[in-house]
Amino acid sequence: MADYLDQLVRLLPPPPTPVAGLPWERSRQHVGFDFPQDYQAFVDLYGGGHIGAADGLRMFIYAPTSASRIRTTSTGFKGFVDWHVAEMAPMFEGTDADHWGGTLYPVYPEPGGLLTWGENEQGDMFWWLTEGDDADKWPVVMWARGPATTFRFECGMTGLLHALLVGSAPGPEWLRTPETHWTMTSDWQRTGLDVSCLRSTPHPT
Repeated sequence: MADYLDQLVRLLPPPPTPVAGLPWERSRQHVGFDFPQDYQAFVDLYGGGHIGAADGLRMFIYAPTSASRIRTTSTGFKGFVDWHVAEMAPMFEGTDADHWGGTLYPVYPEPGGLLTWGENEQGDMFWWLTEGDDADKWPVVMWARGPATTFRFECGMTGLLHALLVGSAPGPEWLRTPETHWTMTSDWQRTGLDVSCLRSTPHPT
């Protein structure tokens, strides 16, 4: 997993300003599980935010924050999970295999269900499949629209991000343009940020 993060840093420079890290050791107490270590490392380095070019489509990577959120009254790890349950899980209630375009997975808070960590403005969604107690073994699932297709990966969140950026996983071409960069919009202490991390060198092809 560390190798993927190192490769991501070369493709997608992190914020030049300090990022407020998270008290990950509290997550099990607050929400009943640990987050995957590769995701922890990514969020501590990048914060929450989005990938894309200026004025282009974006891929959002969500992260817990202790700052207030607009759509939920809770914050921190509980706020992250409550937001998923309130905003994401209802979108898939009562859906069938045709809607998924593949395996019909349960959605968290169902046992072993999908938990959101990202989505893009094309409507593709990205999840962990929370099977078992070892979060580092959770598969990641991509639900792609147009037509609906479900993909399952065993490489972790950072592995899938790297694959999307280099084109070795199915995903939108706009993620691989030279202008694609990371913009941090939150960290553990703050929301409403707009810290763009432009590349100094072109995106590798």
